[in-house]
Amino acid sequence: MKKIVVVILVHFFYAGFGQLPFNRIRENINKNEDSGLLKTLDSCMAKGYHRDSTLYYMGLVNLKAKHITEAQNNYKMLRDEFPDFKESHYLHGMIYYINESYGKSIDEFSLVIKNNPKHIKALYNRSVALGQIDDFLSAIQDLDACISLNPKYTLAYYSRAYWYESVNNYVEASKDYERTLRLEPKNFDAYLGLAYAYQNMKENIKACETITKAIAAGSRPCPRACCQPGHRADSHHHSGTHSP
Repeated sequence: MKKIVVVILVHFFYAGFGQLPFNRIRENINKNEDSGLLKTLDSCMAKGYHRDSTLYYMGLVNLKAKHITEAQNNYKMLRDEFPDFKESHYLHGMIYYINESYGKSIDEFSLVIKNNPKHIKALYNRSVALGQIDDFLSAIQDLDACISLNPKYTLAYYSRAYWYESVNNYVEASKDYERTLRLEPKNFDAYLGLAYAYQNMKENIKACETITKAIAAGSRPCPRACCQPGHRADSHHHSGTHSP
């Protein structure tokens, strides 16, 4: 069974800074407003406004815009000027992930989690990085922790289903796809994942019924293909619910 790994899954953690400009960044970072957000951050930088937070968010926005060198420079400045700024490890982990240095990204996310065991985005992204190095059981454990923190975390159920597939546990995969669909009834990829799980459980009638339900629900393929743990070239395609 073929597995094509998607290069990027950026699922940003928005630190709890109360400053107004950063509230706007947090609210709009998943939208296609990179240039506008960078202008806001440039203004903050020019005014010397919370330079640590400004550098952090500049790194995230540059990362989202695929300005990798700029994001790396933001991280280096943040690390050198504010060595106690703990979220710098999260930014570094994301940079490592995008550069496909999965082991190093896991190390960085682990430092974040050590400091804050409830850092749900670090847990989620570490699970994806673990999956990329085929440590599927550890990836599942991190998603268990995500779901314990947020029982309505749709993407965590969806991604856990994928890693269950990777260890051929189609029963648990089907349960998580069903949970995903209860939370997000028009998730086309979850329908395909569920059909794929049924197919592997020799439940071909249920597999066909699932595709029929997808059509009846009016679901469509998710256009946000850049935020998925991976997809099966010979069956279904996994996409998440958050863009970078």
